[in-house]
Amino acid sequence: MTDVRNKAPTKGPSERANRRLLFWSGALGGVIGLVTALAVLRDDVPGEAHPSLLSAPLPAWVALLVVVAWGVVLPVISWRWHRVVDEHEREAYRDGALLGFYVLTIGAPVWWFLWRGGMAPPVDPFAMFIAPLSAAGIVWIWRKYR
Repeated sequence: MTDVRNKAPTKGPSERANRRLLFWSGALGGVIGLVTALAVLRDDVPGEAHPSLLSAPLPAWVALLVVVAWGVVLPVISWRWHRVVDEHEREAYRDGALLGFYVLTIGAPVWWFLWRGGMAPPVDPFAMFIAPLSAAGIVWIWRKYR
């Protein structure tokens, strides 16, 4: 007789595909960040101010590589991910995306009007990208793993 109490449950094909696609998405982001950082830092001159990793000019080939990765490869990974997730994760993603949408559509105009009124710094496009993405990610993680 086999003791099944000590066996770890096996993951189904959908769950394995889900994790594999999340891994590839994260790996793609890591490669994009690494290539961008290396391209910016290779032009760093000792003794001068360090370039901003978010706004320093990039060689055209690096910019095109990132555009293809972000605009072609990432949507393919995302499309495939949406096909393999279960309904619980789909709902977690939907709720996170909805909160991210609200953070952007409420936060951007509020910040913009505060800036126009002299009460806030100029709107930072990168912050407006990260804020809804972070909110969506936090909700997705909370809903998925609680």
